[in-house]
Amino acid sequence: MKKNCAQFAALAISVGTALPVLAEDISDQERAGGSSAEAIQLADNSSHTASTTASAAGPAKTVDKSIPLGPLKLSLGGFFEFTGLYRQRNQTSDLATNLAGIPFPFQDNYNINEFRQTERDSRFIALIQGADGDTKLDAYLETDFLSAGISSNSGESNSYTPRVRQAFVTVARPGYSITAGQTWSLASLNTKGLQPRDIKIPPVSEGQYFAGFIWTRGPNLRFVVNPSKSVALGLALEAPQTLVRGTAPIGVVATNPGGVVLNPNANYSTDVAPDVIAKVAFDPGFGHYEVYSLTRFFKDRVPTVPGGNSALVDKKNRTTVGESIGFGLTLPIIPKVLEFNGNALIGHGNGRYGSAQLADATYDSNDGTLTPLFQRSFLTGLVWHTTPTVDLSFYYGQEKQDGAYSLIPENNSRCEVPVSALGTLPASAVCGGVASVTDITGAAFWKFYHGSLGTMIAGTQVEYLTDKTYRALNGETAKTHGVVAFLTLRYFPFQ
Repeated sequence: MKKNCAQFAALAISVGTALPVLAEDISDQERAGGSSAEAIQLADNSSHTASTTASAAGPAKTVDKSIPLGPLKLSLGGFFEFTGLYRQRNQTSDLATNLAGIPFPFQDNYNINEFRQTERDSRFIALIQGADGDTKLDAYLETDFLSAGISSNSGESNSYTPRVRQAFVTVARPGYSITAGQTWSLASLNTKGLQPRDIKIPPVSEGQYFAGFIWTRGPNLRFVVNPSKSVALGLALEAPQTLVRGTAPIGVVATNPGGVVLNPNANYSTDVAPDVIAKVAFDPGFGHYEVYSLTRFFKDRVPTVPGGNSALVDKKNRTTVGESIGFGLTLPIIPKVLEFNGNALIGHGNGRYGSAQLADATYDSNDGTLTPLFQRSFLTGLVWHTTPTVDLSFYYGQEKQDGAYSLIPENNSRCEVPVSALGTLPASAVCGGVASVTDITGAAFWKFYHGSLGTMIAGTQVEYLTDKTYRALNGETAKTHGVVAFLTLRYFPFQ
């Protein structure tokens, strides 16, 4: 590990040495200009506290060179990215870390480091806007390359598929708006109001963000009403999927492999209704505050006689409901200098909405009915705009859930035993699944060029992860940990 850390440090020093040379042509006037945060603001977003890293929800703020399309105008955004990353524990993953998948000592990958270089977070953004009287329209498309088709590989040609991050249309009239398409979830923290392009994304290079950050991106239908300038009310019907884990009793059906134009290598849950989110947001003039409810429906098909899997055994559909409540805020402790933001979610069946992707539900061992798991998640963070061109951030987050039925192991005596000593364990030694993830992250981003050629940003992030298992029947828990580090360069040609 010491050797790998030294190599990564040398890479960081090399990049750090080169960047000041690249930045020599920045004039004093440009140095006194907008902050790093302003460089990657959302299009048409008046907030000056957006994420430094351009992993923000919306497009980079575009220059005043939109393309007229009759009554509409087209604005382009996006960036080119190069990232080098190091993981203390091997996951064979690209930019996104499996936060709940840090190898334990009994696994070989616990003792294998991982280094990767990737450009696949590079992003293209197109925004079409128009107005007809008091009716306004936004059509927004955002894509990147962080996906893999069934035939994708890294053998010779990096044949990975582009993916849709967001693709939606918002129609707004005085006092209300309707959004349809793929967006960030209404459960995600906003910078202001409840519009889908005003999402507060933490400064990050990590493709999976942070443990405790509440989000999904998927198809949904959103209604927003604005009874006043400081209050927004929202209702969203969002595409469901259930993360089911545990041992399925005989004859129970809760998931199926993908069919036509879905991935046959992935399992899809048997859903009966959309996830329903109702949220109210307040913008009193100092900070942004929101509270919401999340209602989810979990469906499977179970034998009327437990354990029956014969064609002669009757089956019936069973649906259970999971309820959660969430909170979020952004607070300018020192306006334009130091900001605090955070979110929390607590309730049953909300694992899918956390970055760690813990389970939503497991099977009732008695009859196979899906049982939503109780989970609590939170994320807190500070962002310090130290200079107009440098931002520092620190985040602490956790996702934790209670086990049930087959998720609770007999023991955890296998987890922390080195691979070389596995032969000394009895056959009954097991290692339970991960029940909690704690994430501590620090990051720094520097806007080292801003001029007629666009904007260039360099940054680094170091992440310390701790995973803990469900508590076993004998009272044992086990844990593992790992470090992940990133170096990132981004070029924004349109701003």
